[in-house]
Amino acid sequence: MTQRSIPTFDRVTAVPTRRTVLKAGAAALAVGGTGLGAGLAKAQDAGEAATAAASPATCVLTAEMTEGPYFLAGDLIRKDITEGSAGVPLQLKIAVQDVNTCAALANAAVDIWHCDAQGYYSGISGENPGGGGSATTAENLTTTFLRGIQLTGDDGVAEFTTIYPGWYTGRAIHIHMKVVVDGTAGKSYDGGHVSHTGQLFFDDAVSDQVYAGGGAYAGRDDAQRLRNDADNILGDHAGEPGYLLTLTGSVDKGFVGTIIVGVDPTATPSGVGVGGGGNGGPPGGGPPPGGPGGTPPQGA
Repeated sequence: MTQRSIPTFDRVTAVPTRRTVLKAGAAALAVGGTGLGAGLAKAQDAGEAATAAASPATCVLTAEMTEGPYFLAGDLIRKDITEGSAGVPLQLKIAVQDVNTCAALANAAVDIWHCDAQGYYSGISGENPGGGGSATTAENLTTTFLRGIQLTGDDGVAEFTTIYPGWYTGRAIHIHMKVVVDGTAGKSYDGGHVSHTGQLFFDDAVSDQVYAGGGAYAGRDDAQRLRNDADNILGDHAGEPGYLLTLTGSVDKGFVGTIIVGVDPTATPSGVGVGGGGNGGPPGGGPPPGGPGGTPPQGA
């Protein structure tokens, strides 16, 4: 069987590695109108030479980052995770590469979750995103917006339809993700083991444009928003490939965000505590600090 090559957008560089919350509130490839998978398929159809040309020169294991307190098991397998959430459209395309073979990792489950335009996560009570928001109640425990799982195709790409995330106090703009392998796909994804836990970040200049447009993001004190250089999870790595999404598009028309994640599908990495993967957060895990109405920890 011919191995599939990963799409040729920016390579990653590695760095070291429903409940009530006990805290509050917490590319080189021009995508345009062409999907990453479609671009790869064209290269495959062109033959071995084109396939080789479509492969990155190296493949590097992407470092683990903290899961944060907002992960919930049992996400639905679905491409569109918006559930009507208002915000600037975002097509998210995550290419997963097997670092053992430097080939695309097919049939892996990519699980993502992130906050809405006002900084709230679904499925969580007692969270207060700051910036003028109020804490969620038990009614939020049954919600599932902006969470979902997609399986990677033969090209290693999992694609989601979502919105540009909002912000909450104590963290830069980000999306959480896990890569799970060897499980069973049904309505949700069962079994298997986690091979990667990470976070994806956004260019501050693009975020400035999104929030300046108001709309679903309006009504908050933007001065409270943390920028990338102050986030202790991203730390000093904002200038390295593999952390910031490559974004194309506009506030008016929406964005496409792409990234490549290098994963060892045979590995079962240990969890990284709050502050792991950055420069200034304390190691370790345990419940996040604070309570309803407080400030979210930076591991959220």
